[in-house]
Amino acid sequence: MNIQKAILDETRHITIGVLLADVVMCIVFLLLGRFDYTVVLGTLWGSIFAVGNFFFMGLGVQKAMDKGDGAKRYMQKNYTLRMCACVFGMAVGVKVPVFHSIAALIPFLFPKLVIYAMQLFGHYRPGEKKCEEGGEKTE
Repeated sequence: MNIQKAILDETRHITIGVLLADVVMCIVFLLLGRFDYTVVLGTLWGSIFAVGNFFFMGLGVQKAMDKGDGAKRYMQKNYTLRMCACVFGMAVGVKVPVFHSIAALIPFLFPKLVIYAMQLFGHYRPGEKKCEEGGEKTE
């Protein structure tokens, strides 16, 4: 299965945004005097799951488009599996002492915040698409 360029591009945008948010979060921990290696490890752990969830959502949508009548059921199954993976990531992030629990949980919110920021700064507008030939945007 070939991964569509749009999925890779959007995942790259989300990854960059999440990493920037991670840096800001680590700075906040530093300013609060709570920064140590567990914050860094927790941040990375949560971010991997958050970006992975976004990527696998995109793959699920791509694959569902080929399913026809079974697309809805496939997306429901995909959603359930992704949420189970996220719950697993959160549980490990909270229970394993090498991860700072709050630093492991907060990154799960970052993809949504990055999408809002992209909309705010005009990088992404819902309903807007690029034409394959001319590269112009249409609505």
